[in-house]
Amino acid sequence: MKNETTRRNMRVRRTRRDEIARVSKPKRRILPWWVPVAASLTLVLSITATVNVRSWIDLSNEQQQHDELNQRVQQMNEENLGLQEEIYYLKNDTDTIEREAKKYGLVRPQSKLKLSSRAGEMGNAEEPTNRQTPTNK
Repeated sequence: MKNETTRRNMRVRRTRRDEIARVSKPKRRILPWWVPVAASLTLVLSITATVNVRSWIDLSNEQQQHDELNQRVQQMNEENLGLQEEIYYLKNDTDTIEREAKKYGLVRPQSKLKLSSRAGEMGNAEEPTNRQTPTNK
């Protein structure tokens, strides 16, 4: 008897399992398996593209700035060479020194002063009043 009840219980269990299996159909997926994969790949590719484009823009801006600075350095070097040449001539070339001195109204003591045309018309130029004439004692 014990065997019979055990067999009956086993049959009941089997039938319940079968009923449950028949009633619950296999779960149907809402989305196909490739949709989440495609979404993940799209996200990764868009982030990568954004970072790369931004880096490329920064690089091109820095290259432009680098070129501008190199151009300024070249201009400054040319100007520096010109100034060094001018300094050399101002230190060593007497003609350049005299020309620059004349710009500031400086004249060498040995050179003769030219009288203005107005003083020449009047005859003799007047002597300055603060100058004393030498006296013989």
